[in-house]
Amino acid sequence: MKRSTIALCILSLMLVGCQGFGWLGEGAAGGKKKINVDARYLGLDNQSVAVLVSADQYILAQYPNVDLAVCSAVTRKIASNVPGVTVTNPTQVMTFQKNNPYWSTLPYEELIARLGTQRVVLIDLIEYRTHEPGNAHVWQGLISANVGVIEADAADPDRMAINEIVSVKFPENSDIGMLNSDDQTVELGMLSLFSRDAAGLFYDHKIEVEK
Repeated sequence: MKRSTIALCILSLMLVGCQGFGWLGEGAAGGKKKINVDARYLGLDNQSVAVLVSADQYILAQYPNVDLAVCSAVTRKIASNVPGVTVTNPTQVMTFQKNNPYWSTLPYEELIARLGTQRVVLIDLIEYRTHEPGNAHVWQGLISANVGVIEADAADPDRMAINEIVSVKFPENSDIGMLNSDDQTVELGMLSLFSRDAAGLFYDHKIEVEK
């Protein structure tokens, strides 16, 4: 997918959020209920934060802009929901990664010092796909990643304050893929779900689930 197409996707995601998609908004009457989800870590409150995304060469070969897509989606959610947070613009993060191609090998203490923030959210993608495995004609989105936080003021900044696996699939609550869809629709859907759950580690919120 071309960078311009991804940019439009991300812009759409940032403008409309989850509510812009019928399948992610208010469910059919009586079909869904809201549940409370407690934050796993509240240490981003009133802090400066950068979101860094890493992916292996296999993922990058198929989705060259995956780092920008995930960074933008999660950064937006954090900025919109975490009290007092200041986030680094995703384009600045991309510039840092481009200028420091071996950033992922740096000790955490040095990495956060170079970024100049009080917290870094590290997202290490394990899997990212828009199709059912081995079937280019069936769309089924999946994102799985390790999500961790580095603290500049930690007693041991080379240890993560939190490290959680976040996995989402699209369509949600379904093991069956879709025949009539496209990569852009699926990618926007799964990015909405992933940003909800990854950023949701850092603030109390509600989600809709099937009754």
